[in-house]
Amino acid sequence: MANIIGTNGDDTLVGSELADTIKGLAGNDTLTGGGGKDQFVYDNFNSDASTDTITDFGGVGKGTNPTAAVIAEVDTIKFLSPGLTARNLLLTQNGSNLEITFQSEIPNAKIILQNFALENLHNLSKSAGATVNLGNIQFYGETSISDSFDVVNANSTQHNLFRKNTVTFFNDLDNNVNGFDNSDDVINGQSGNDKIDGKSGNDLLRGGAGNNTLIGGVGNDTLYAGFSTGNNTLCGGAGNDNLDASFSTGNNLLNGGVGNDTLDVSASTGDNLLNGDDGNDYLLASGKNYYINGVYLSLGNNTLNGGAGNDILSIFLSKGDNLLNGGDGNDSLRTFSDDADGGTSGNNTLNGGAGSDLLTLYNTTGDNLADGGDGNDYLLVYGYSSIRGGNNTLIGGLGNDNLNADYSTGNNLLNGGDGNDYLSAAGYPTGGRPYQAASGNNTLNGGAGDDELNTYFSTGNNLLDGGDGNDKIYVSVGKDTINGGTGDDLLSYNPIFIDYNLTEGITSTFDATTNIGSITAGTNRVSYKNIERLNISGTDYGDLIVGSNGNDTLFGSLGDNGSNRGNDTIIGGTGNDILKGGKGNGDKGNDSLIGGSGTDTFAFDNYIEGIDTIYDFNATNELIQVSAAGFGGELATPSLEPNQFTIGTSATAIAQRFIYDNITGALYFDQDGSNSAFTQVQFAQLSAGLSLTEKNFVFSY
Repeated sequence: MANIIGTNGDDTLVGSELADTIKGLAGNDTLTGGGGKDQFVYDNFNSDASTDTITDFGGVGKGTNPTAAVIAEVDTIKFLSPGLTARNLLLTQNGSNLEITFQSEIPNAKIILQNFALENLHNLSKSAGATVNLGNIQFYGETSISDSFDVVNANSTQHNLFRKNTVTFFNDLDNNVNGFDNSDDVINGQSGNDKIDGKSGNDLLRGGAGNNTLIGGVGNDTLYAGFSTGNNTLCGGAGNDNLDASFSTGNNLLNGGVGNDTLDVSASTGDNLLNGDDGNDYLLASGKNYYINGVYLSLGNNTLNGGAGNDILSIFLSKGDNLLNGGDGNDSLRTFSDDADGGTSGNNTLNGGAGSDLLTLYNTTGDNLADGGDGNDYLLVYGYSSIRGGNNTLIGGLGNDNLNADYSTGNNLLNGGDGNDYLSAAGYPTGGRPYQAASGNNTLNGGAGDDELNTYFSTGNNLLDGGDGNDKIYVSVGKDTINGGTGDDLLSYNPIFIDYNLTEGITSTFDATTNIGSITAGTNRVSYKNIERLNISGTDYGDLIVGSNGNDTLFGSLGDNGSNRGNDTIIGGTGNDILKGGKGNGDKGNDSLIGGSGTDTFAFDNYIEGIDTIYDFNATNELIQVSAAGFGGELATPSLEPNQFTIGTSATAIAQRFIYDNITGALYFDQDGSNSAFTQVQFAQLSAGLSLTEKNFVFSY
């Protein structure tokens, strides 16, 4: 009798004819007992898992009544590492050898029994009807051999388990196996085409090789067809089940049944169908990115049906054309890839169904369709700037939806449907560059409802249609065509999102008869119709801004980033407009403000921005709005006090701040009134002879 211990390298250890204990330690060892009742100790808890090969392992053999000669030569394997238990045990006949592995946190642990048949591996117990307490495996956590697993003989057609709540390995025939009711069974089908019904209880069913049908029944079951090459059917039944066909190559059908189930076909190359059914389910059909072993992709065309409940349906690292149906409930449907495989390239269809759903297409290069269905949905497509995006269709459906294709390089179609929707295909500030553009040619249809459509810093030729309702449309760069549709629609145009190298101002036109207009800035042009209100911001150069028939807000130059301040012409048109000539520091523009018909407000941010000319100010009902912060002079009340205004050429009292010369039409500001510390500044030119009073002034803050 000897105690033989190897090293952490690859050892060859040979015992005697007596009962030896052989422990190979780490490394891929070759172990030979040499006769007698030997014990082989496997312990790799503190090192990488290894493969030990035993050349002369003595099995218990078939049946429950071994002979004395067999008993004298029975060897045992003792596992000392956590997770190496009977429940996690996997036995695979590979030619004439039996491979012992585990489905555990030590997935690479392996022992090879040379020239050994599965049916000869047993653990026997007198309490279970055997004639002797004898066995081949002592698992982690056990102090002695127990009758912890059963093995069916190779030629047996037995269809039932031996005992409740135990682990059973069937043979390579086509088995039709029934578990026990109210029993937590572990059933392993091996390599035949098996049908395994776990019945009630929390069961673990493994199909092995072949085309298998696994039925969990009532209880929280785990059904496993991982690494299978067959076409498998996994039915969870009632309970919170885990169905796993990851790394498989066949076409699998996974039905979760009633309960909160997890269905996983990660890294599968087959065309799989996953049905979550009732409950809050998690469905996964994705590749697995292991940076050590490379990238495993999901190559099949998968269908994921969430069913009723709040489900999560995920496609990661997939090259296939996948269909995701959320069903009823508030579902999350997503496709995702990192940059390891250049992006997800399949053409995916995501249907949210009823409920408030989240549909995400991240880093995808395919042409995808995302339909939110009924409910208040959020549809999002975005990705890395280095990866070319696909042409995506986003449909909001009924409800107040958010459709977002920001940064996208594809030609996207966004349809809001009924409800108050937000549609965006814009670029925004990012990283070391001022803005990241969305460069595709996008179509945004708001549909019925009060919608917001946004293509700020989109360089493509976009088509925006507000549809029915009171819509807000935001644009800047690009060649956009806009139709506000019916309702009271607002078009907001801001050239600050165009190009910091812009060297000319904007020119806008409007035909009051046809309600058609345009806005041009360099090579960028916006054509619009059926717009009731405009919000236009000018540039640092000379702008010609013309309002519409509605209540417009028209601004001249913006920003503090340069020395140029253009001389703007701003024409309000019909409606009650707000007109502002310019703001900022540097050279000042002398702007022309024409309110047109309607009750207009002329806005000023500072008194040092040049002298703006207001050509048609009506003192009866129009206003001059000044910034209390920009002008200073202790302008604290919402409107001008009577003692803060005077008509003449200069202030005659300390409290007076605004002076109107009714002979010349000049409008001045004086921060300290009749005191001499501040010299009055003309900031506007009005017509002479107006009946101007303090009531024509209001303050902004």
